[in-house]
Amino acid sequence: MEQFVLPMALRVSAFMLSKLGKPFPGLTARMFLSMYSRPPKRKLRESHLAVGREATTQQMSFSRYPFDERVINLQIYHWGQSDKKVLLLHGWGGSPFDFKQMITALVNAGYEVIGWDAPAHGASEGKETNLIQWMHALEQLLGRIGPVHAIVGHSLGGLSAALALVHKRLHVPRLVMVSSAVSAPVFFQETFDQFRIPDKVMPKVHGIVIKKLQNDLLQLDLFKHIDKIKAKKILVIYDENDGIVKKEQIDNFLQQSPTIQSLKIKGEGHFRIMRNDEVVKKVVAFME
Repeated sequence: MEQFVLPMALRVSAFMLSKLGKPFPGLTARMFLSMYSRPPKRKLRESHLAVGREATTQQMSFSRYPFDERVINLQIYHWGQSDKKVLLLHGWGGSPFDFKQMITALVNAGYEVIGWDAPAHGASEGKETNLIQWMHALEQLLGRIGPVHAIVGHSLGGLSAALALVHKRLHVPRLVMVSSAVSAPVFFQETFDQFRIPDKVMPKVHGIVIKKLQNDLLQLDLFKHIDKIKAKKILVIYDENDGIVKKEQIDNFLQQSPTIQSLKIKGEGHFRIMRNDEVVKKVVAFME
């Protein structure tokens, strides 16, 4: 199995949170959410930058939240031209250029491909972001670029797309989720277990999300909305060796909705899966 090893800085933070949790649950909850609101910075390879140079770029302005009209500017990318548009959504700490093999295959198949730097990523504005903001920004982006034939999301990009299709007035013909968790509460709980954060901290986290983001963390769970994802066809792609998203969770999700198509592979893990030939071919075929 692909092993996800915590960086030293994150291990130190996890140790602090585990020790502070019992005496200071409110402080620990705020620290936890702050830590998980700042995506990691990364240096892109030249091969990734070359993909970006092939794109037409533009900046679009959106409101930050439904309750916050302050503007945030996001970087949008276009590859190819077609009346059939496919929107690609990268994951946490990711980049649209991570889809480089898929971009080439989709453009060659006659699609226009659109991607973005999510808030606090790449050339987009912001230092902190979260799933709630991604859903709100996605709703606005789809309102600007018009109907899309499909959305393909990796990791948090896939979860944010599915939840937006549940909670927002959005629908698409096709949705592809690649290595995507299907429940934010479950993901948070798994992180709590990994960090050994006391259980008494979690209710404080829920309270902060409700007060600050005006959203209920418990509603960010696709198990509760499995029949409410407004996509005509859904494809879930995942790897048995994923060290971040547990395959058991995906298996359970798929068992509850037999109409969802799936592809399970073995050996690529959470990140390399996007450039796997079988995965790319499956995505292109699913578009037809």
